[in-house]
Amino acid sequence: MEIAASEELYANPLHPYTQALMSAIPAPNPTIERAKKRIILEGDVPSPVNPPSGCPFHPRCFKARDICSQVTPPLEPKQTGHLAACHFPGPA
Repeated sequence: MEIAASEELYANPLHPYTQALMSAIPAPNPTIERAKKRIILEGDVPSPVNPPSGCPFHPRCFKARDICSQVTPPLEPKQTGHLAACHFPGPA
């Protein structure tokens, strides 16, 4: 869903799935951990045998729109050296 150098990916995740994964990483500092916004994904994980049409993440995506269920987003550059397969990449 997303390809970037590790430093870039941790600092600036663009895909909603990556953002949700990164939000689940505990912070070692309790003050930072309490202030952190956790992204909780809702819905059921789609079947890998019978994936949904369009973006495979759209049933659980907090940014999903109509196009996401109809058109599979290509993995393409969104920033220099940072690729994402998302119609609506960017901050959570």
